[in-house]
Amino acid sequence: MSLNMRAEQSTRLAQKMLFGRFVATVTFCFVAILLGIGLMQVYSLDGADKKLLKSMGAEYQRILKYESDDKLIHVLEGNPERLIENAITAVSLSQSAQDKPQYIAGTKQDNIDIPLEYFQADDRAWYQLLLEPHYLTLKLNGQHQDFWLALNVHPRLHLLFMQWLIMVGALALLCGVISLFVWRLLATTLSPVHRLAKTLDQASEWSVSTPQDDNTHTATARDNSGKGESGLAVLNQSLELVHGRLEATITSMDNTLDAIAHDLRTPLSRIALTTENTLGSSQPPSNEQLTNALSDCAESAQQVSGMLNTLMKINDEAASKSSVAFETVDLNQLMLDVASWYEELAEDRAMKIDVSGLKPCKVSTEPNRLVQVVVNLIDNSFKYTPTGGTIYLTCGPAREGAMLSVGDNGIGIAPEHHELIFKRLYRVDQSRTKSGYGLGLAMVKAMVTSLKANIQVDSVLGQGTVFTVVLPRETTVIDG
Repeated sequence: MSLNMRAEQSTRLAQKMLFGRFVATVTFCFVAILLGIGLMQVYSLDGADKKLLKSMGAEYQRILKYESDDKLIHVLEGNPERLIENAITAVSLSQSAQDKPQYIAGTKQDNIDIPLEYFQADDRAWYQLLLEPHYLTLKLNGQHQDFWLALNVHPRLHLLFMQWLIMVGALALLCGVISLFVWRLLATTLSPVHRLAKTLDQASEWSVSTPQDDNTHTATARDNSGKGESGLAVLNQSLELVHGRLEATITSMDNTLDAIAHDLRTPLSRIALTTENTLGSSQPPSNEQLTNALSDCAESAQQVSGMLNTLMKINDEAASKSSVAFETVDLNQLMLDVASWYEELAEDRAMKIDVSGLKPCKVSTEPNRLVQVVVNLIDNSFKYTPTGGTIYLTCGPAREGAMLSVGDNGIGIAPEHHELIFKRLYRVDQSRTKSGYGLGLAMVKAMVTSLKANIQVDSVLGQGTVFTVVLPRETTVIDG
């Protein structure tokens, strides 16, 4: 199929895209949840620490108010466990603030020289715990000196962070398990779609359609692909393509049946008429009359048989029922041999077969089919080239691999018929003034396809026609 991506590939890509979006969404939600929980924990920790610090500060401030500074120092030094348990350091500072803080009790800290005023609990926002040194301080006003409680938040913040990391690991594991489950669910759910896509891919390879229909649908597919569509959009394009091909196939079958009925009617009518006239004669027919009648019937039957055999052969080629045995063939010699078969016919019609365009070239192909292709193309040129015309034969290496062409300076083919002439029983001359059944080029198309090649037509009405067969490089061996 002429899409940028096969249907089955597109559905599997769509499955991966859906899974990727799910994982991205779940990851984003989990990250948002974890960040929210982490910030809420920091906020709660900040509130609890401030509450603890203010509770202890209120208790110690009552001692300073109703007792003395020495009494507070005695209490702090006599019961340091409470301070140590809460990572609090108690220091004293002269009211002149000229001396360094003096350690009284609590946790041993080397950094009691921190700016105590800066870290006062009432002036600190909760989020500052994440940005700056993790301290909270509270000032106690004594009679002769000031006292400070400095709470080191870092140990509890570290513990909180470790708990948060455990939560991250648990949610990551949960995310992995959910992702694995969803992947299996997607694979199971989309497996019928994959099978459908695979069937569409196969249908795109063997479905019968006219070249015009193929070009129309593939052009549409390219346009849609150019818009950046992928995934299930390609599957939709494939469905449209196969639907179009089925419609074209049905139309083609209807037209083929009509054409067969039309082309069979004449010889069958001749057989019936000849038989009726011979048998219905009032006098017994003579031997000569019987011979002539049987001869007419045999000729008409031969026409019917020939057309049916050709149709069956075309069908066998399209269905790949006949094996293709490739061998090395001298393309130049093959064309010369076929041209020699038409020397007498060309002489009788005062026509010329120009072989000056033949170049040495060896290819790997099936010789019998290739000979039949050349014969049908030359027959077609003789049929539509007037007396005194010229048929041009060409062959040789090409960029794609190798090529051969049969051209003429005959009546030509109108552009609107270029794609239709390869249809079975299609004839440009609808009046059927020329002999034939419209099967020659259809046979050529089927055989060219069997040879993994392609055929092109270039024609100008009233000037002539050139049919070019291009053999791909991967199936040819150029030697010239």
